Amino acid sequence: MHTRRAALGILGSASLVVALSGCGALGGSNDGGGGGGNGQLERTKIRVGAMPIIDSTPVHLAQQKGYFKEVGLEVELETVTGAATAIPKLMSNELQFTYGAYVPVFQAQAKGTGDFKFVADSYQTADNIFVIMVGGDSAIKSPKDLAGKKIATNTKNSITDLLAKSAMETAGVDQSKITWVEFPFPDMQARLQDKSIDAAVILEPFVTQAARAIGAVTILDTSQGPTSNFPISGYTGTSKFVSENPKTTEAFRKALTKASETARNREEVEKAVTQFVKIEKEVAQLVRIGTFPTSVDRTRLQRTVDLMKQYKMLDPNANVNIDTMIFKPATG
Repeated sequence: MHTRRAALGILGSASLVVALSGCGALGGSNDGGGGGGNGQLERTKIRVGAMPIIDSTPVHLAQQKGYFKEVGLEVELETVTGAATAIPKLMSNELQFTYGAYVPVFQAQAKGTGDFKFVADSYQTADNIFVIMVGGDSAIKSPKDLAGKKIATNTKNSITDLLAKSAMETAGVDQSKITWVEFPFPDMQARLQDKSIDAAVILEPFVTQAARAIGAVTILDTSQGPTSNFPISGYTGTSKFVSENPKTTEAFRKALTKASETARNREEVEKAVTQFVKIEKEVAQLVRIGTFPTSVDRTRLQRTVDLMKQYKMLDPNANVNIDTMIFKPATG
């Protein structure tokens, strides 16, 4: 038990601070250029934005297990902090694809920042992956007690507080006087402990860490009802790149699909994350893990857009055509 606590403490204070700040060692020097030895692909060298977190396991598995090479691709992974920061690099073609949450992509699409295609899904919620937690000695004992409190999210108007707001409404929480504040995930445990916040929306592995280190208690699982099995993130490219490089895009999608199938085996995920998240094997065995879909689900993405409009993360009149945003491989 002592060893596990030590491992989780190291995880929260060091390695994932680096991971979630986007300062990792995944990057390379060039965007890869075009051409290559495979005459069937428009280009064989591509540069892909990735994050060293559990959610982006498929892209790392595809690299580790050689799935990209199997389809004729030479992929260089570059650390990004998410879709919002990667979008400019997609637009300038510094990146050909990127991992990231769906919310900022829909926001950019609605604002006309660019025209994007979702090539593959990456991660969906499961029970107790995203939760609202309070300190062990908190007076908050039920979801309804969250009304009027100060609650931390990692970024306002993000997937994190979108899930939280929806789950709270489902639980009958009066959100009119809630104060939302921003803190990075690695800081939330300390803020709960010093009582500078009343509650925090936390994801794994910080859920397990906070529970074990300070006795933090889960008050509400944000993945239920309208947000059950909710799409968190996927792999995005620009419509321009995808239309000009359909065979390369399809090869990339196939490799990710194979990796997502591999990720159904929890042991494979645990093994992979010890390498790219750089956490101890024992820690990897403790955390709860969501699901890794093998295809983009239009209905679930529509749920994302609808919830974003409901909670004013998108203009209610924004015209976001999901059908045109999903990459569809050529048939025949």
